[in-house]
Amino acid sequence: MKAPLKISIVHAIVGLLTFVIFLQTGWYMKTNDIGNLSDAHRMIYRAGHIYFLFSGLLNLSIGLQLQFSKVPWKKKVQYAGSILLLISPIIFLYGFYQEANIGQIDRAMTRIGIFLSLAGTGLHTLIFFIGLIKKTEN
Repeated sequence: MKAPLKISIVHAIVGLLTFVIFLQTGWYMKTNDIGNLSDAHRMIYRAGHIYFLFSGLLNLSIGLQLQFSKVPWKKKVQYAGSILLLISPIIFLYGFYQEANIGQIDRAMTRIGIFLSLAGTGLHTLIFFIGLIKKTEN
């Protein structure tokens, strides 16, 4: 069963919007002389920049390929995964602008964004593999 148009379109739009904002965060780093910071501080900005792109690409790929299960509990798990993936770019963007300024390696919000991305992708992957196993058993 194809995903309802709404959630897959939301994923695709979030993915594309994240890419556009990713370009803006690159411009922000260029125009604010991030290159003149210490190596460690500059790498914190770059990592946040790449994490943000990563979350957008995850959303874009899910949005282009999402197919919901016909089994209600599996569908709920997929929706939960989608919600986690849709939240992650917001968390990463916050981390880029707020936590990178501090310059500390321990960034709580960025860590949360990583775990949200992992959990969301994991939930979608789990349902995919359960469906794949069921197909091979038949």
